[in-house]
Amino acid sequence: MHTKHYFTAILIIATILFTSCSSSQYVIYSVASITPSDTIKTIPINVNMKMLTDNRANNEDFRMLFSANSRKAKNDNKVFCFNVEKYYKDIVSKEVTQMLVKHFNKAKLFANTSYNDDIGSNYYITGTLNCLYGMQEISENVVVREKMKKEDIATIVAVGVIFGAIGAGIAGAELYKYKSPAKIVIEIADLKLFRKDGILIKDFGVFRKEYEGNFPANANCKCIYENINTKLKEFNTELTEMIRTELLAVSF
Repeated sequence: MHTKHYFTAILIIATILFTSCSSSQYVIYSVASITPSDTIKTIPINVNMKMLTDNRANNEDFRMLFSANSRKAKNDNKVFCFNVEKYYKDIVSKEVTQMLVKHFNKAKLFANTSYNDDIGSNYYITGTLNCLYGMQEISENVVVREKMKKEDIATIVAVGVIFGAIGAGIAGAELYKYKSPAKIVIEIADLKLFRKDGILIKDFGVFRKEYEGNFPANANCKCIYENINTKLKEFNTELTEMIRTELLAVSF
């Protein structure tokens, strides 16, 4: 038995526990897989992305996200998860804007995109975050499975010791194999590109997407935040290409 298997198993289970126990949530996803083709056209300007104005709390349909103290709510004997605002670690509109900047740069939308930084930028973008909302039903199967006992965790560690990282990974994945119905709504409005002197170049209007289906689920409602991040990546991908298409006809 190799000693490294013990450390590998401990590392894996620590990651699982940290992910499931941490109460702070972030708006984040990896841009590593974004690989624009060689034929894609980059808009040849340097753009400063201003932090999106946060208008979410003014929408009556989603205002409960700001007043609720729990990620869970019960209705008609069903339990639902929501991305309640108090569990986000940082300012949501700032994190959404920063992800847009990272996405734009990785997708080579503009020559360069910066965040709240006028230096070196001859253009800037403003917009309003109207909605970043997720609701997910939690089934009884998920609740039962998530009531882990210490021996369940020990079993995963044992699997890691016996079979190595792959075995521990498979065992750990069993904890998150359940899915349940969810609805995610994302909307950015008033998205506009200006020249540095304030001249409006393009008004992109409202970009809104609604996603419904079965998404990964867990009983403590952490997955709804992760599912929103996954869909935000899809949202930003479509938004990026919409902006690119709209600006191809503009002479810079």
